[in-house]
Amino acid sequence: MKKIWIGIAALLLVLAAGAWTWSRPAFQDWLLFKGISRQLKAVAPLAANEDGIRVILCGTSAPPPSKDRAKACTAVIAGSRIFIVDTGPGSANNLNLWRFSMNRITAILLTHFHSDHIGDLGEINMLSWAAGRSVPLPVYGPDGVQDVVAGFNQAYRDDEDYRTALHGLPTSGAALVARPFGLASDTQRKMHMADATIIDDNGLKITAFQVNHEPVYPAVGYRFDYKGRSVVISGDTIKWPNLVRHAMNADLLIHEGQSDDERRILAKALANAGDRELAKVISQISAYHATLQDAAAEANAAHVQLLVFNHIGPLPPDNALTRAVVTRGLNSVRSPDAWKLGQDGMVLDLPARTKDIKHSEIR
Repeated sequence: MKKIWIGIAALLLVLAAGAWTWSRPAFQDWLLFKGISRQLKAVAPLAANEDGIRVILCGTSAPPPSKDRAKACTAVIAGSRIFIVDTGPGSANNLNLWRFSMNRITAILLTHFHSDHIGDLGEINMLSWAAGRSVPLPVYGPDGVQDVVAGFNQAYRDDEDYRTALHGLPTSGAALVARPFGLASDTQRKMHMADATIIDDNGLKITAFQVNHEPVYPAVGYRFDYKGRSVVISGDTIKWPNLVRHAMNADLLIHEGQSDDERRILAKALANAGDRELAKVISQISAYHATLQDAAAEANAAHVQLLVFNHIGPLPPDNALTRAVVTRGLNSVRSPDAWKLGQDGMVLDLPARTKDIKHSEIR
């Protein structure tokens, strides 16, 4: 019995000592420093393989709110060059959490100017500037990108002055600069069939091609070709032949996907809850979005190796029920091993001169 009491006393002493140590500011500071240092070592995968393309999904949600997904954003890394396609709300937060090398971003590419595709443009510009970027950040887009860029530059002008005054950040890197690209003839533009090469140097070719997201006009997708590998990003669109044409034989197609079943059920629930205006909006989205089955048919027609869905909705497929509804009938259109539901933090690696596509997740 004496030994038991001695053991209990020793344990109480250890607990008391631990509690005393835990309450000391010096110990708390040391522990916090160690934790932060460990976090800072975790860096999002970038151009570790200079000989291929790496794709990181930094936002995969449709406009309705999601606690686990940012809005539309995809990082494409070709060798050492980093491009961010669309900057939906929440995407800057994801990139920062992943310790993404913001100062190394080469350019932003916008598919169109819906708020869920441009909302974090100012934040990504500010964060990349604060991280050390000392030159203006180019923003490529179709006609209208000049106004978007001018608006964000104006909105962040005071913020730029404050940060320059306090931190001495170089003003040379503070601004966004618009890089509008012209598309082909008026006839082709009106038919949503135009395209333009916006970058073609050092083995990298980026092609912008028109899609159909009426009444949004113009809206585009992008194709990246680098060292024998190819990635296509649809932007927002209905099923459209110009996308099939530009996705032909691509290794990877990142395509939006909206579920008609989910849309119908959500609209009914909103109407029943008395939110008839939002129910009307949800009911109308099928007019200018492709379903997952539409995208699968396009991928088949274009002989795409792997189809990955982003901008998934209207509700995110974050549980077994929503995944079942969203993907209903999909396997009857395309083989289940030839498509994936995207999620924030998904990494797709395409090494040069192979047909491999390696899949991993940022944790």
